[in-house]
Amino acid sequence: MHPTGAAFANAAAASCLDIDDGHRRANGHPGAAVVPAALATSGPKTKGIDLLTNVVAGYEVCVRGGMSENHRSYHTGNYTGLGAAVVAARTAGLNAQQLMHALATTVYHGPRVADLTHSQDMGSNVKESIPWSVVAGMMASTLAEQGFTGCRDAMDIEERYTPSLALEGLAKGGFPKTPNGNSVSHAILRTYFKRYACCRWCHSAVEGLLVILRDQGLSVADIQSIEVETFLQSANLNNLADPPSLESAQYSVPYCMAIAAVLGEDALSPMSNEALHHPQAVALAEKIVVRHDALLDPMFPAQNPSRIRVITADASFEEFVSAPWGEPDNPPSRAELVKKFRGLAEGRLSQEQVDAIVVGVEVLREGTAGPLLDALGSIAPGDQKGED
Repeated sequence: MHPTGAAFANAAAASCLDIDDGHRRANGHPGAAVVPAALATSGPKTKGIDLLTNVVAGYEVCVRGGMSENHRSYHTGNYTGLGAAVVAARTAGLNAQQLMHALATTVYHGPRVADLTHSQDMGSNVKESIPWSVVAGMMASTLAEQGFTGCRDAMDIEERYTPSLALEGLAKGGFPKTPNGNSVSHAILRTYFKRYACCRWCHSAVEGLLVILRDQGLSVADIQSIEVETFLQSANLNNLADPPSLESAQYSVPYCMAIAAVLGEDALSPMSNEALHHPQAVALAEKIVVRHDALLDPMFPAQNPSRIRVITADASFEEFVSAPWGEPDNPPSRAELVKKFRGLAEGRLSQEQVDAIVVGVEVLREGTAGPLLDALGSIAPGDQKGED
């Protein structure tokens, strides 16, 4: 495929299962745009360190663009095109003026969608418009290379951006300080990773429920009802007890909790069509009430807080989770991330393909992108097993 088409397809694949990484300051998922763009613009002889540098640079501009937007909402595609533009521009060797016009054009040509939680149809394939943002960003870079110009002050217009936020920390050579006062050099170092294939806002509630069940030795049959108190954005998800599609299920706190409790947390890694309309899961989800707690709102987006209360016939058990697994302040080890990848790939790719991809990533620092691209390119559509 053309690199832009390949990046579009892989961005859609990266975001569809909702197990992509994310960034709290940008309030979204830069990796689903930046990594596909970086892979699509690389060739077998591309130095691995150049591919990695493109990813780091793409994250930096992407995150800073997202955190400076004035209308903070669930809208990743509104800024991820900036990261794709940076990757494409670096690969093509654009100069500073051309890169400026590529970014400025992306701002005007890229998606500018409303908060997803405002839609009643929170289960469509468009999700956060990340794939189309990649097309806009990569095309903007190509246009800029040919002399096409954008409005140079696109990211200075206060109706949409607060420029000082985009530049925060740059004068001191680092990313803005973290909630606990630490400094990091680049935005990518504040990435969070997901354990479950669902909206990150569901993760605290899922994790809290599983902790209670494990620590108290409870079974699903013991549960009379469950109360979840959470921040506004999480409370505003569709939260259906019997969602009609996988996308809809990914945005339902009760159903994700129920799937994890009834079928085990592996059923969320990733969720499959077999998890939809599961009778026991639906029955448990109907016992779960999600309420907005305004006192938790100030903690978001720096944290992802939920208070879970499980009521049985004899007692009530409570758990509060503000930082589910994978947060940057308590990051997973490299071994844990490799284990997560292997778990997701199991039954879908052969062991040889999985091993080749792991090795391809591990040799990027010292070698070329060739081994990784070869490993990914060896996976024909017919090779994949299961529904995904």
